Amino acid sequence: MSKLLSLVKLSTKLGLSGLAVYTTYDLGIWGNAKQGEQVYYKLQSAKLADVLPEEIASQLPDGVPEELTKTVAAVSALKKDIWCYYNSGVTRLCGGLASLPDTVQEWTVQAVEMVKDNIK
Repeated sequence: MSKLLSLVKLSTKLGLSGLAVYTTYDLGIWGNAKQGEQVYYKLQSAKLADVLPEEIASQLPDGVPEELTKTVAAVSALKKDIWCYYNSGVTRLCGGLASLPDTVQEWTVQAVEMVKDNIK
């Protein structure tokens, strides 16, 4: 059964890879520089409504929603400050690991006291 599963996985990977190569070749990406430039401008000017079927394209909004614009702005602001967050996270992790023996000892004392109170 595992050989059949691995065969199906391999054939799926090969099929998807072949489809990707065929599609990019059909678009003209693998041609010369002029064909690549034409594909670049074609993709640059492409709209989602041109690619999708009419039933789905008619349901799309005309402009970009305000929520999406705000989300993109928030993510770009986070990208600028990500190293500050990363550094503070690493610092807190190292501090937590350094104080781990003291924390475990404190929890042990609290657990012993709790058990003593419950036994009475």
